[in-house]
Amino acid sequence: MIKLMSVKYRLCSLGSSYEVIEDACRDRSGFFSLLESRKFRIVRRCFAKYLSEGIPSYPIYYWFVLIFSLYGAIHSLSQFRRSILTNKVDGSFENPKNKRRLRMAGAFIQANIWMHLLYAALLVSPHHMAPWLFVHLGILACKLTAATIKGHFRCQGDLRTRTTINAIVYVLVIGLVYLAMRSFTTALARDVPENLRLCLKFINPLLKYVRGH
Repeated sequence: MIKLMSVKYRLCSLGSSYEVIEDACRDRSGFFSLLESRKFRIVRRCFAKYLSEGIPSYPIYYWFVLIFSLYGAIHSLSQFRRSILTNKVDGSFENPKNKRRLRMAGAFIQANIWMHLLYAALLVSPHHMAPWLFVHLGILACKLTAATIKGHFRCQGDLRTRTTINAIVYVLVIGLVYLAMRSFTTALARDVPENLRLCLKFINPLLKYVRGH
């Protein structure tokens, strides 16, 4: 059975290939119609091309994730150790033991997700970045909710500015880790993990030197 289509529908279906046609077919009355304009399409395509290439930017993402996760793992393990050794609970709380247990549980979760991120960097395993992303997206959502509540009650201007800056930095870090995960995935599709573990180029000579002495 032959399906008949109008000439206008056929032309609009080719809009992604022809800029003028896509501009003519764009619904300008929509709320997000500006995102479909020619300038935004160029930016979107450049960004998609940048993500699809992956390999040129892979070393940058690799070293960023490795150094970032190493720092986070050391810090979180230190916090977990401190939560175990410290019996004193700050602030007034009806049951100090429960607060201490909650603090230990939170520190344990943080240590685990940071170790997952470090493992992902060392062995080039992008799916091990997912726990870190999920947990920190949840933390970001909680922080934004708390900031919204504080803004509703008209918190001080300095506190509002500081909260906004912290949220922007948090979003940037999460975005960088997500882009690193995408870059790792693209790189693994083109090469084997052994060749992508850039840190081994420095670790192996060091191990040989230590074994030789």
